[in-house]
Amino acid sequence: MLRHLLIALALVAPSAAPAQTCTLAFTIEVTQGVGFIRPGTQIPGSAEFVTSGQTFRQEGGTVAHYATGSMTLGDDISGRIWTLITTSRGSAADLTGVYAYDVEGLTFAGQVFDGPMALTLFGEPGTRPTTAPPITQAEWDDMSLRRSFTLHADADMLAGDVVDLTADCT
Repeated sequence: MLRHLLIALALVAPSAAPAQTCTLAFTIEVTQGVGFIRPGTQIPGSAEFVTSGQTFRQEGGTVAHYATGSMTLGDDISGRIWTLITTSRGSAADLTGVYAYDVEGLTFAGQVFDGPMALTLFGEPGTRPTTAPPITQAEWDDMSLRRSFTLHADADMLAGDVVDLTADCT
């Protein structure tokens, strides 16, 4: 009985991974606009974060990498980064996602776009050899199957395709 409990705890307990510092610069092309932000508009964004080295395994081989930092879009929209989500080597597309919450700076027609705000990059299954976040520019570039950005409100969403991304990670 104790052995089964220890195995179960090992499967769900946070584990350690090397900490990572990243600065991402990206551009989105809006596909679903909000108010005066129209489809086709290109908006620059950035994300700066440090992973804590703590990870948490989730369903389907997904791993959450706890992080702190900030993500911005344009001049006024920003939120706090809290996690990176990665998947690797499953039967579905590989994923690297950067997620922010407590978003501020966009309200339209009474809708507050307070998040989550997400930068999600997908690669063919097996693109990522592990669930560790990408480090090199080439590793970020490999996640090219689909690259999207979303910012949510209760009943609406600003969305776009990531058309350019530069990464500087250590």
